[in-house]
Amino acid sequence: MANKTGSAIFFTGVGKPLEEREYPLPDKLEPGAILVKTSIATVCGSDMHSWQGRRPFPTPSVLGHEGVGTVMQIGDVLRTDNSGQVLTEGDRITWTIMAACGECVFCKQYGLPQKCLHLFKYGHSVSDVPPYFLGTFGQYVYLKPGTGVFKLPDDLPDETASPLMCAAATVAGGLEKIGLDPGDSVVIQGAGMLGLYAAAFASALGARQVIMVDILDKRLEEAKRFGVDHILNAKEMEPGKLIEAVKNRTDGMGADVVIEVTGFAPVVEAGVKMLRIGGRYLLQGAVYPNDSFILQSHDVITKCLTLRGLHNYEPKHLGMALDLVYRNQQKFPFIELAGPRFPLTADGVGKAMGSLEQREGIRPIVEPC
Repeated sequence: MANKTGSAIFFTGVGKPLEEREYPLPDKLEPGAILVKTSIATVCGSDMHSWQGRRPFPTPSVLGHEGVGTVMQIGDVLRTDNSGQVLTEGDRITWTIMAACGECVFCKQYGLPQKCLHLFKYGHSVSDVPPYFLGTFGQYVYLKPGTGVFKLPDDLPDETASPLMCAAATVAGGLEKIGLDPGDSVVIQGAGMLGLYAAAFASALGARQVIMVDILDKRLEEAKRFGVDHILNAKEMEPGKLIEAVKNRTDGMGADVVIEVTGFAPVVEAGVKMLRIGGRYLLQGAVYPNDSFILQSHDVITKCLTLRGLHNYEPKHLGMALDLVYRNQQKFPFIELAGPRFPLTADGVGKAMGSLEQREGIRPIVEPC
């Protein structure tokens, strides 16, 4: 790769123009590292929040952590993906949003590599120093050792695969941790990207019924295409009526599982009350600092409830999401979640961010020209 260069789109601060910069590709990779040529990248809500200045962020940086690409170079070790398949140049892959050390207490003892003491997250790092290509909004991505990697089936489109490494893998991890059994009644609070994957996965895993709660009719109607059996508009119903509606659809018992993916913490109070005795509550959306909700300890204790939070995911959960989406891509329109398309230029990425901000698409696509 000597003397070759690649370009990437740099974020230099809130309100500043995005910049297209060119840097040299690495001559030699670390053992276990992979250089990937980007096929497409998708824009996540967290990219937009960084661009908007809603959270502290290092600059200058290459945003983007969702993508699909082709292996161009592998470090000096035999490298397999996380399912055990040998990787070679030319393989089409996706990867985890983070790299973990594999040795710290969170990696080895607690089973939380996403909380690694030496965690690296793509699209979240200063990128004007080697190896430069540390986000997906570039022609190349440098995958560090400790990144989970999965080869993609030939008949899984790039557009379907790219969003898996964030929302889909996060949901797959949540469902594994909270436990979803065939025949469960599931309530999902929030019909955004996480909610749509949660609905499709719950349906595919054998849920008896999936009930979706949101405040927008358009999103609720879209959710029906992803395995939702019943919809409830929380803007049109008081919390008490929502709880009653859930109980009416569950023989008066309440839901087996409720999943919060709204990003709006106050919904938790009603969500807990929707559960049956012995039910399970999964929190994955309300991650912002200082978010709070009211919780009656009486409800939790006397109903013997389980509450579980999960932030991000383990590498195996990306594999679970990949398997679920691949096996059900004809049943649910996952491919339609990505778009519209924009060129991988400073102007194109800016327009893609604006498209997401204006809700013109759930996962805008940027791709090399």
